Amino acid sequence: MDKRAVPLGSVVSPVVVAFLWEGAVAAGLLRPAYLPPPSRLVPHLVRLLAGGDLWSHMAVTMERLGMSFALAVLPAVALGLCLGMWRGLRLALEPILTSLYAIPKIALLPLIMLVLGVGERALIFTATLTGFLQMTVSTMGGVLGVERTVLEAGRNYGATGWRLFRYVLLPSALPEIFTGMRIGLGLTLVLVIAVELTAAQVGLGAFLWTAGQTLSVQNLFAGFVVIGALGLILTYGLERLGDRLMPWRERGRDGFFV
Repeated sequence: MDKRAVPLGSVVSPVVVAFLWEGAVAAGLLRPAYLPPPSRLVPHLVRLLAGGDLWSHMAVTMERLGMSFALAVLPAVALGLCLGMWRGLRLALEPILTSLYAIPKIALLPLIMLVLGVGERALIFTATLTGFLQMTVSTMGGVLGVERTVLEAGRNYGATGWRLFRYVLLPSALPEIFTGMRIGLGLTLVLVIAVELTAAQVGLGAFLWTAGQTLSVQNLFAGFVVIGALGLILTYGLERLGDRLMPWRERGRDGFFV
């Protein structure tokens, strides 16, 4: 079986949910004014995409997401590796990271705006901070999770210094690093939408805000569908990249029970 094929359950389950939703509206269990059925939402979404307005909001959100993730990933991975390898640095910085991790980043937006001003820099920095902290913590955990026997085996084969890092430590921590990147990408998207809801005029978050203020339920659901689709595509894309870089990881991806 081709591992790149889409599992049947991943296709069937959304279709089943759509049919149940449509049936519940038809039976009067759900009010179409608040939960319009898929038979209405799909044509409305097609019209929005054909009109081009939704594409412009999507493009702005994707630009912000790309900048935020790009600014976060390299510093986060580098810092996480350093924290995992050097105990003194970890003891010094871990309390700060843990404290910042617990604070909702959207709550920092007013402070960030005071420092950076009202504009794109504040929005992007707020979204960047979320992904940065998640990827830093995950990378550090990946390094700390490398078994000592693996490191000792590498040393016994002559791997020391850079060679030990390059051929033993980094490959062993890489699955956890990619897990952190995948979660960090999703959280960054969430924060981009949140800051757009709060302090932006364009973007999918601003589109949702306008739809809510004008009581346009179909626009709201269209925005939800687009955001969910973006999250799904980006997450699976990053996961496939991880599969290419770490082919050994695929062996355990089906879980214990098939």
